[in-house]
Amino acid sequence: MTMTDAEDIFFSGGTMFGYWLTAVMYMVLPVIAYFIMKACGAARLLPVIAGVVMYFIAVKLCDLTVWIALFSAPFSVKQAAAVELVCIFEETARWLAMKYPLFNIKSSAAAVCYGIGHAGMECWMRGVSTFKLIGIGSRLNSGGINSFISGKTPEKAEETLQELQRLADKGIIISIAGSVEIMTNFGFHIALSVLIFKKMYEPNFKKRWLLLAIGLHYALNCISWAVSFSGSQLITSIVGIITGAAIIALVWRIIDGRNVVDEILYPLDI
Repeated sequence: MTMTDAEDIFFSGGTMFGYWLTAVMYMVLPVIAYFIMKACGAARLLPVIAGVVMYFIAVKLCDLTVWIALFSAPFSVKQAAAVELVCIFEETARWLAMKYPLFNIKSSAAAVCYGIGHAGMECWMRGVSTFKLIGIGSRLNSGGINSFISGKTPEKAEETLQELQRLADKGIIISIAGSVEIMTNFGFHIALSVLIFKKMYEPNFKKRWLLLAIGLHYALNCISWAVSFSGSQLITSIVGIITGAAIIALVWRIIDGRNVVDEILYPLDI
């Protein structure tokens, strides 16, 4: 990329709006989901907290494990390994939270609230990252590329310019698709939470349901990662939406989703 081309890099109004849309979606979706449950009289705060805590612990344990196992590997390799292995840690944490009575997850409503906490923590972390990207865009538009490449080697400067161009290429359509994907992924985590809960309380619970949850989670991560090599953010989001929706539909069928909704809306008084 030449310096003349680099001087044309900027975050358009549509791009900035798209990042704001994404950031707001990340931050408000968990809150909206919780208040929907509250409106149904099914909100449970402790399971939400459990979801937040267990997600955080799972991610940190995954990062630590990858760091120790691949200590001498490049950062990019560690990052890729963590993305592919985190599903094992997340689903095991989900199973442990429901298996032991500490968090009192004993109803479908509580399982949904756990999913809200789990997915919500992930959303908030990514929302913070998106706000940082908004800051990068504002800095680029006001200070130009020199504020990013000044003092860097030609190789590092070229890498920085390519990354800035990638970020600047995210138009409003891509952001809208990304926002839909955020909602799909949110529902995906709720679906897996209810799947593990419902199967755990069946007679003779089999570990295969935990393995299924891990497999479904891995499928979503792996497919999205593979499609990302297409270089198209829009295609990656569309495939992510389709994959996530298909998994939600599969889980809905396995757990009899209509019955789960009835349990939440019309709980039995015992």
